[in-house]
Amino acid sequence: MDSFLKLLGRANLALDTTKTIPRRGRHGFQRITWAANRSVSGALFRQESATISEYRQWISCQGYSALLSDGSIVQISYDFRYRELVGHRLMYFPCPFDFDQEELLTLGLLEAMEIYEESGVDIVRLRSPVRFDFDSEADPETHPASHMTFEWSHCRIPVMSPLSPGHFIRFLFSNFYPSLWRNHEFLREWPRHEVSTTISSDELLELHINANSGF
Repeated sequence: MDSFLKLLGRANLALDTTKTIPRRGRHGFQRITWAANRSVSGALFRQESATISEYRQWISCQGYSALLSDGSIVQISYDFRYRELVGHRLMYFPCPFDFDQEELLTLGLLEAMEIYEESGVDIVRLRSPVRFDFDSEADPETHPASHMTFEWSHCRIPVMSPLSPGHFIRFLFSNFYPSLWRNHEFLREWPRHEVSTTISSDELLELHINANSGF
């Protein structure tokens, strides 16, 4: 993942990226995730809906894999147990402000935020984060093991399988940054890898996302 993040920086598509690090737990558990500059409260991961305060907290602790050039946050985190994929968190958190690029480069993101916030709420962009989660131990009665969430935490649209980084990259840039997608070959050619299907027979009867096609 670090190689992809470096390419984002070299192409000036990111204001900042963080190093990908392993966090090891018990019984063979390992999380491959971003290196925040300080500990992140578990409550921040469980926010019911996106707020400017939540966005500011993620920025302040560098709680991201990449901070895109427009101020949007990208999180990429994978969980393994003895090399078996058991979870992931793949999130795109759009920037709540339509920043002027020169202001971002001159002032920095947090200072630019203060100026924009003082200007009033009319300049806030009402866009929902989009998150793909996978939890192999999820209770099927509660939510699908692999699902997409947007708008609020109880919206969980079943996904055919966990997503590889290449699938998430394709979804993110082809849908939200089409001009960048067309202009940067490394985005279009980042490899996608098939992952075993996790969707249940009942979930197949519901509206769902098939993300494992087109390898």
